[in-house]
Amino acid sequence: MKVIAASEVRGCNHSDSQLKAALGTYLSSPPRRTDRLTLLALLAAAPLKAHMQTDSGLYLAATYPARQNMFALLENVCAQQRLPKPFEFVNSVSNAAGFHVAQQLGLLGPNLFIGAGPQVWGHLLDLAGNDLERAQVRQALVLLVEEDQQDGFSAQALVLEPGGDSLSARDFSVLSDSVEVVRLELETDSTSV
Repeated sequence: MKVIAASEVRGCNHSDSQLKAALGTYLSSPPRRTDRLTLLALLAAAPLKAHMQTDSGLYLAATYPARQNMFALLENVCAQQRLPKPFEFVNSVSNAAGFHVAQQLGLLGPNLFIGAGPQVWGHLLDLAGNDLERAQVRQALVLLVEEDQQDGFSAQALVLEPGGDSLSARDFSVLSDSVEVVRLELETDSTSV
């Protein structure tokens, strides 16, 4: 496998509306009523749209699903014993983010979501590499979204193709060192929530 394109987004304490505004730079009509995980995944993936083919596979990992949605869903269903709101319910399924990324980029290949653990890049590369080796896809979009309430967030994306050396690195900075990385550093806004 070889890396042909990469992007990275970093920020801290940005509201969802600020993330949507940043996304408007890359997409003419961003999806409505999406969660934070979807917005972060789209911010990393959208700059790579020009490098993607329609039959590309999408392999997404995140440290957490959309926290605000999960907390609201648990509060409504468990604590208040009410039915979940449709938005909360649909976006509580973590593969909703992959659906929106695939829809916005026009990707029709496999779409997988996994929870991020200590060796997440290795797991993502194994999944994508397997489909690339078996010619199930001609390209793979590999995404990692990490969010921490104190440290902020990062979203990283790689576009992979067959050929080249097998990727043995398990770190974004090493994996992406052969290409120019599209970087978006969202400025800290003191009015952010």
